[in-house]
Amino acid sequence: MEPRVHPVASSDGLTLTVEEYGAAGSSASVVFLPALGVPVAYYRPLFEHWVARGRHVVGVELRGMPRSPVSDLRRDSFGYAHLLREDLPAIFTDPTVAAADRVVLVGHSLGGQLALLSGAAGTVRADAVVALATGTSSPAAHRGTLARARRAAGVRFIGAVTCSLGYWPGHRLGFGGRQPRTLMSDWGYEARTGRYRLRGDRTDYEAALSSLAVPALLVEIDGDRMIPRAAVDHLAGRLPAHVGRATIEAVPDHFLWARRTPEKVVAGVEDWLVAQGL
Repeated sequence: MEPRVHPVASSDGLTLTVEEYGAAGSSASVVFLPALGVPVAYYRPLFEHWVARGRHVVGVELRGMPRSPVSDLRRDSFGYAHLLREDLPAIFTDPTVAAADRVVLVGHSLGGQLALLSGAAGTVRADAVVALATGTSSPAAHRGTLARARRAAGVRFIGAVTCSLGYWPGHRLGFGGRQPRTLMSDWGYEARTGRYRLRGDRTDYEAALSSLAVPALLVEIDGDRMIPRAAVDHLAGRLPAHVGRATIEAVPDHFLWARRTPEKVVAGVEDWLVAQGL
């Protein structure tokens, strides 16, 4: 299935790209945010299964990725606040999404963090939020001294390389793709402290998360080593009690489930959406 590709102008003039699958109907539309460094095209098998279930899906190419490029990441650095307060509002006001009566904001990993933060702070109008394979990056969420030490060392390494080069060369080092310093600073703060504090944004996002009002679901991929259950538990502990939890037995990998067993994740999320009347 070939998507309809639309350019969307962000508030600061950057041209974002979205892929549209299906058409808006009686059920809520899905706006999907990818993981760190993952192009939206990677998720096409997931989107195709969702469309087969009757959903209208709009996949977002995050700022800095190949179809929404930033030419100089050192000069034009951006962070979570740009994505939440400039890019997502532009996506939601574009006719592709604005025409939908109801919208569910779904994200994978970093995309799930952005979905939760946006839903909590109200930067966009979402009727529900779903976070897939999303949890804290803090070493505190890993069991065992050695596992925690390895995660802490990895976080320090990423911070040191990013500060040294002025950007994160994840395309060469196997994690997260090529990312700007500000975004990795936001990621690194949560990874070190287990709390969100965004550069250039005075919002108390931990307080906002603790009072998240919209229906929300955290989906754990059983066997995911990058975001294990303890990492999801840590994030869930910062959210209200009404936030739902689901564990899905898909391909036990942080990324591959989206291409090899997307139908299992779609089925699990659909059960929850239908129960919410969405």
